[in-house]
Amino acid sequence: MNGDYRGRGFGRGRFQSWKRGRGGGSFTGKWREREHRPDLNKTTRKHTSEQTSQSLLLQSTLDQFIPYKGWKLYFSEVYSSSSPFIEKIQAFENFFTRRIDLYDKDEIERKGSILVDFKELTKDDEMTKLVPTIANELRDTPEKTLACMGLAIHQVLTRDLERHAAELQAQEGLSRDGETMVNVPHIHARVYNYEPLTQLKNVRANYYGKYIALRGTVVRVSNIKPLCTKMAFLCAACGEVQGFPLPDGKYNLPTKCPVPICRGRSFTALRSSPLTVTMDWQSIKIQELMSDDQREAGRIPRTIECELVHDLVDSCVPGDTVTITGVVKVSNAEEGSRNKNDKCMFLLYIEANSVSNSKGQKTKTSEDGCKHGALMEFSLKDLYAIQEIQAEENLFKLIVNSLCPVIFGHELVKAGLALALFGGSQKYADDKNRIPIRGDPHVLVVGDPGLGKSQMLQVGNQSSRI
Repeated sequence: MNGDYRGRGFGRGRFQSWKRGRGGGSFTGKWREREHRPDLNKTTRKHTSEQTSQSLLLQSTLDQFIPYKGWKLYFSEVYSSSSPFIEKIQAFENFFTRRIDLYDKDEIERKGSILVDFKELTKDDEMTKLVPTIANELRDTPEKTLACMGLAIHQVLTRDLERHAAELQAQEGLSRDGETMVNVPHIHARVYNYEPLTQLKNVRANYYGKYIALRGTVVRVSNIKPLCTKMAFLCAACGEVQGFPLPDGKYNLPTKCPVPICRGRSFTALRSSPLTVTMDWQSIKIQELMSDDQREAGRIPRTIECELVHDLVDSCVPGDTVTITGVVKVSNAEEGSRNKNDKCMFLLYIEANSVSNSKGQKTKTSEDGCKHGALMEFSLKDLYAIQEIQAEENLFKLIVNSLCPVIFGHELVKAGLALALFGGSQKYADDKNRIPIRGDPHVLVVGDPGLGKSQMLQVGNQSSRI
């Protein structure tokens, strides 16, 4: 905010607090005496403007010596040539420069992200030679490693766009008086095909801050909401406006005013200010996928919350099987608890970095199978097992007990699901005097929580694909 606004605020406050003194003297004398006093408002405004101009000049001078134009977008630390991240950034620059023609630059700029194949990254000879511990660094320090990737592709795209701009100027015969200004937005590096996959039961406190990949079924998706990452605050004392970062979207007030001579400690949030930055945010719940030999008797499947931001929002719907890669973080278990004797409990969640939805891949495989007429192959052992099942006296009881055996009882529910899997025959399809009855039944399972309804339905869904 400019100095004139602060000047009006200071002048108005001092004029209202001025009173005539007790010890005589005319009004004119007091006013003249006031005129000869030093104006603190002008002094503050002048000092602030000089301080601001000096800081801007110093910042612009420092920016000229930074070889990475987007350094401040990815790192909060001041640039230093001896930074431990420089070697990684240069290695990633070399990796992306050799593959720049394989990427769609317009798509990267539009989405603000780039997909990086983890297998291709770790198998690249030059990359492993420059950074041999790339896999361990991505697992242990994911935020800094992803920031190095993002800054590297930011630098590569900036140079590529500057080169194209220079070629266009040369073709049109324009003189290049100064350096071409190219403004590339913040680019997120999305790593996919990450290995190894982590089972949900193994995600414990020791995984906090680690980069992991897990596979599961989406069971819940929230609405898309704006998450504030930077809030503008107005100082109540001097009227200065500052942009205060909010890590992970957690609301927090500034501790001091950026003006050196101001000692204000009261701030007002300006949600409509241009300095306030928000991003799209969405929360999903992932349920673990388990094979028959991994199922635990009497236990419902585990779930974990995942947070999607920016271009990852609205990338999946309930029922999709997805592979989530991201950083394990913690959140407060009970936000409303204010008792000092309560235990400090946290909940683990995943801050997603990439989402791979396998829904389209399964459909494509199934269509290719039908198209090429692929047949299911059976061994001689399978044939003997089928003959034994056929010789069973009470075959329907065997089928019911074979459906989700980890859940004890509920034979009626299992029988209904089994009948729904086999289906029926359509009736009265050609009879004009009767209403046709469809052959495929619909099943509605109603019961108390924790009885295994979702698990039995999931087993029925998986059995129908066999």
